[in-house]
Amino acid sequence: MTEWLKVHAWKACVLLQVPRVRISLSPPSSFFIGFFSGKMSYRVLALKYRPQTFDEVIGQPQVTTTLTNAILSGRVPHAILLTGPRGTGKTTIARIIAKAMNCANGPTPTPCNVCKSCTSITAGNDVDVFEIDGASNNSVDQVRELRENVAYMPSSSKFKIYIIDEVHMLSMAAFNALLKTLEEPPDHVIFIFATTEVHKIPVTILSRCQRHDLGRITLSQISSHLMKLAADEGFTLARESCDLIAGEADGSMRDSLSLLDRILGSQAQPQPPEQTPDQTSDKPLGKPPEKREVNHKEILATLGILDKTLVFDLATAVLENRAADILDLVDHIHNLGLDLKRFYASLIRHFRNLAVVKISNNDKNTCDVSDHDRQRMAALTAPLSQVFLNQILNTLLNDESLVKFSSHTRTAVEMVLLKLVQVRPGVEIDEIIKRLDDLAQRFDSPGVQGPPIEIENDRPHAPSGASPPPGASRQDSVRQNMQPPTPQPQAAPPRFEPGSEPGTAPIGEAPAPRHPKTDLSQTDPSPEDLSRKWQPFLTALAGSLPSASAILTKGRLQKISNTDIIVELNVKAFERGRIESKQSEIDSLIKDFFGRQMKLIMVGECTPEDYGIDEKSPARKRQEILNHPLVADAIKRFNASVVDVKLKERNNP
Repeated sequence: MTEWLKVHAWKACVLLQVPRVRISLSPPSSFFIGFFSGKMSYRVLALKYRPQTFDEVIGQPQVTTTLTNAILSGRVPHAILLTGPRGTGKTTIARIIAKAMNCANGPTPTPCNVCKSCTSITAGNDVDVFEIDGASNNSVDQVRELRENVAYMPSSSKFKIYIIDEVHMLSMAAFNALLKTLEEPPDHVIFIFATTEVHKIPVTILSRCQRHDLGRITLSQISSHLMKLAADEGFTLARESCDLIAGEADGSMRDSLSLLDRILGSQAQPQPPEQTPDQTSDKPLGKPPEKREVNHKEILATLGILDKTLVFDLATAVLENRAADILDLVDHIHNLGLDLKRFYASLIRHFRNLAVVKISNNDKNTCDVSDHDRQRMAALTAPLSQVFLNQILNTLLNDESLVKFSSHTRTAVEMVLLKLVQVRPGVEIDEIIKRLDDLAQRFDSPGVQGPPIEIENDRPHAPSGASPPPGASRQDSVRQNMQPPTPQPQAAPPRFEPGSEPGTAPIGEAPAPRHPKTDLSQTDPSPEDLSRKWQPFLTALAGSLPSASAILTKGRLQKISNTDIIVELNVKAFERGRIESKQSEIDSLIKDFFGRQMKLIMVGECTPEDYGIDEKSPARKRQEILNHPLVADAIKRFNASVVDVKLKERNNP
């Protein structure tokens, strides 16, 4: 047997070319130990630099602090659920909890990592810590076997710990079989669950666990950690390159380390000088090798990532309406061999960041970009409006399906980008309201009488009381009202006579020049003088209180004296309530306009037939609408023209 083993071991060494394998006549176990005692394979960065204590965990202070305090206070639950995105440290924290509870110095939040329990957990061969894959052990039979094993005491540690990764993959029957054990486990058992899809776990399981949510790791934290690890590995990476890798990782530390492994593995290794047999290991090695710098362009080529400079250039070309540059940039990206659909997704994310930076005024880190990029975005969006950025982002999102499912991806991307060039920042509603408020301020001060209200070309309008000839159609009446009449000298408003038809003073005509405020010490004005000022007052009131002026125009001036103004209204209770709510403001404006303290009194609740007049004709109503100050100013400001005036038909009871 020993001769056979010796011969076949020698053949295996020759075929596999394993150096320095010692052949002995010991039992076969010694042979295998010697056969596999060669150099270990390369360990990826995610395993080589895996955190071993809570202090080394990056970006999860809310979880590590809670667990540290729970261990110090002796309040560690028997079931812990760790949930969060991929690569954020769920399994790592679970192993640290196992070491903290089974450490020779524990339970302690700072395991020593040198005792037998800590080293065996780190190596993954501890007999009292069971790491179970929920995807491959999801049947009810395997959970029954687990229930039978939890009753036994740990062999050499203080606690028997079960770590079930991707626990949401268990079947419903397996979850139900675990309920009783999870609710009242033995004192020496701790369950630690990890999952990325917590919504798939039944509520009955969630209610029996202490849940800890892990968040995405920020770009700055990942970038700083990558720079440190690259330096430990003997490489130098620029901050821009680390930010690029961290952005591709999307908040996952494991993904970023995998990308860094790929980059460092693509670098050519320097050949060490050959040593002769005469050279001994006692000679000094000299100074350590210098760190090698990784070029940013090499990283882009290795990972096939779109340079963010191209995204910035394309966004600038869109905002500056440079269609030719947009087509050139798309052609350049296409020639680089990059995926245009992935580029389109990067463009959506970029304009989203532009909109967020515009809203947050560059004060908050609401978008996961570097400080340099945030400042660049703030400078780019400074002259733009939020509405304009929202329009561009909305267009990109609406056309995303076109790019995604199109068989001509390049043409679809070009058409969407050219559509963005046609987006123009329209006039915001806030700006329109501001302009209308400026117009209203002109009529705020009753001491200044405005010019006649005109529609176009500074031409006066026909009197509002003019009516169309018999048989004229609605369009003819509107056209007649829009025709410029022959300029005539402005006439004073008609005096108010008892028994005459109220409210017949043309609204479009200019009121008489404002009388100076009457001194109360002098002779009081006559009611006729005061009544002549009523119609100009309503015109001035429309500047500050348009709704109140419109309601008072429906009424009839019944009586006016040096102390009271009595108006008979034909309005509903709702409109009368609006006047009463503005009573103090109206009285103040009356005092400023008439030069004396006068009170507005509203009487009556009657129909137009009750006080002997008919309703206004349609032509008169249209003319009053055209002569309204807000309508006239809107026509002037926007260089518009009135095509038609549609009146709402009134249903008589």
